Amino acid sequence: MLTPIPRQEVEDRIVEIENDTKAPIRVAKRLSSPHLITTNTKNWFESSDYYWSRKSRKDLFFHLSVDKKHLTRSLLIIDSLVKLLEHRGHKFKIINDNNCVVIMSGREINMNMRNVGKYQERKNDIYLFRNLTPTDILCIQMYENTWDRKEWKDTPYSPLEEKLIRIVSYTEVYAEHSYRYRLELEERWRLREIEKEKEIQRLQEIEQQQKEIEKLILTAENFDKSKKVEIYLNERKSYLISNNLFTKEEESYFEWGMEQYRKLNPLLNIECIL
Repeated sequence: MLTPIPRQEVEDRIVEIENDTKAPIRVAKRLSSPHLITTNTKNWFESSDYYWSRKSRKDLFFHLSVDKKHLTRSLLIIDSLVKLLEHRGHKFKIINDNNCVVIMSGREINMNMRNVGKYQERKNDIYLFRNLTPTDILCIQMYENTWDRKEWKDTPYSPLEEKLIRIVSYTEVYAEHSYRYRLELEERWRLREIEKEKEIQRLQEIEQQQKEIEKLILTAENFDKSKKVEIYLNERKSYLISNNLFTKEEESYFEWGMEQYRKLNPLLNIECIL
């Protein structure tokens, strides 16, 4: 979805969530009664020190790529975020075997948390290198398509814990717009298919009409040829009779010729003109 998300809609959604007295909008100081996804995320993270070696056993979990020293804080944020999303009526689902997404307005929304990286340059006598070094800044990223991402991160004025309502609000509005955009897109595809079918039908009708024209021309040409054959045979017969040359052989030839005339004349062969 390429259209920008209206800022006012996001701000209105923030007010709506803030006014919901039952909404879990505060990040706890310690992890008590964690959500199942939080527990699964912790188990997944601790299953290996290497991101790609961690195994989820197809459990629901939140994708987390942070330094181990940030695990406790990350889990507190994730727990609050997941509980708020669930309070808002959103569901979690595993797709593609090992990818957990949030279902909002029928759309599959990816969310993850990571350390923001910072490129540092180093060089030797020949080459200049750039290494991505993790910082202590945490970031939550949301996207439906990999080319359309939105992220929120710690700033000197506002930690990530204070942005959970905005994250949920923006993501909800995004999903709603994505859903409407998808419906509009599918409608355009449907109308395009209708136009495509109409064009195919039009071309088929033109092709059929051309075949009918070709058949008409051939039939007319055969009629013209048959009349010429008939005139020729009758004139020939008359000439031969008047000169006493109409022998048995000529009579046989005349009958044979008239048979060909009847075969060639479309008006005498109903299947040729229908």
